[in-house]
This record gives sequence, C-alpha cells and structure tokens, in this order.
Amino acid sequence: MIKTTASMDDTVIIRAPGSEEIKWRTRRMVSLGADAEFAAKIADSDADVHDIERLLKAGCTLELAWTIVRPVDKPPIVASAAADDAG
Repeated sequence: MIKTTASMDDTVIIRAPGSEEIKWRTRRMVSLGADAEFAAKIADSDADVHDIERLLKAGCTLELAWTIVRPVDKPPIVASAAADDAG
C-alpha cells in the first residue's frame, strides 16, 4: 500500500513500504537512539524526522519528541525498554 499526502502547496509526498525513503528514515531514527521497531513506526508515520532531530538537540528525550511531533489522528506509539536503554 502506498501512502500519499497532499500538503497545502499541492505537493504530494509518497511513502511506499520498503522504499528508500522509509529505509533512510528508519536508519536515521535508529541512529538517534530508537530501537528497530520504534524507528520503523516513526519512519512509517507522517512525522518530520528533522523536527525530531531538532527536539533531541534541544534536550528532549526521543519519547517526548515523538509525542510532540506524532500525527494526532493516530494513537501514540509507546517506545520499548530498549529505546530507554539506548539513551
């Protein structure tokens, strides 16, 4: 299934499962301290990875950054204990 999102300026963002974008987003989240499962969930969301990075640099935990940027139409994703151990 391909996820498409239209933004206010009519730009269409397409995220296909297994796409290079999803793989990059997952790797980036792992490099920021997320375990593989949590990283994959964030990568598959509409959250802006760069916003998460900025919040981490500002001192937020990964879980707090995710709570702030996660899409509001989806239930929260709870990070596993492995993510807590990484930070």
